[in-house]
Amino acid sequence: MNVLCTSLGALALTTSAALAAPLTGSGAHLPIVSPVVPANEGRTVTPFTGGFTGSWTPAVAPAWNGSFTATGPVPVGLTNPTGITRYDFTSLPLGDLSAGTFFRFGDVDGGSSTNETFTLLAFDASNTLITTPWLDEPVYTGGIGTGPGSSLVIGNMPGWSWNAGTGEYFIDGSTITTANPTVSVYLESNMDISFLQVTRTSGFASFSLGAPLVPAPGSAALFGLAGVAAIRRRR
Repeated sequence: MNVLCTSLGALALTTSAALAAPLTGSGAHLPIVSPVVPANEGRTVTPFTGGFTGSWTPAVAPAWNGSFTATGPVPVGLTNPTGITRYDFTSLPLGDLSAGTFFRFGDVDGGSSTNETFTLLAFDASNTLITTPWLDEPVYTGGIGTGPGSSLVIGNMPGWSWNAGTGEYFIDGSTITTANPTVSVYLESNMDISFLQVTRTSGFASFSLGAPLVPAPGSAALFGLAGVAAIRRRR
């Protein structure tokens, strides 16, 4: 069954995803890329005391068709507190969050006069910190600048850094110098992750996960299956 899920899950990945470069180094602004949102489904959240359950429907690729749990706040919106959220993906069909998951960051900037940042750490099945770059460069960027009709410019994009010593990704809104843009950025994972830790410092910024949808029969994604099957990597 795991082999079947892996193969079908790969159908949702395109050849371009296979060619994406890992996100490394650091910079004041993430690059502006495709204005086309990848076909994905955001997780549905069900709160419980001390945490929440996230789930996806059968519309997503089989490797994501299930639920995960998290302790700590939902890292979205002003109604949820800031702090550390710890995700456990071992209840998903393959026992992890498969490579090809979309990591969405929304409205990370400095316009609210707060410290808007995210710090992310990923862990494998043995709960060992992953210190190889596990996110790829953005696959989608969209939003508006500082006023009606404004277009997205590089100064609207948050900064980033990757620290191989600590295995830490840092997304930083303080590098934005164009007041208060509304920007959404999708990064794509390139490794299977069993546990994830996300630290959010401001309620004005949001983070969520998206699972790739199963492509329609005959779509271009099917032709890339042979080239992308090797994307799934385990430590």
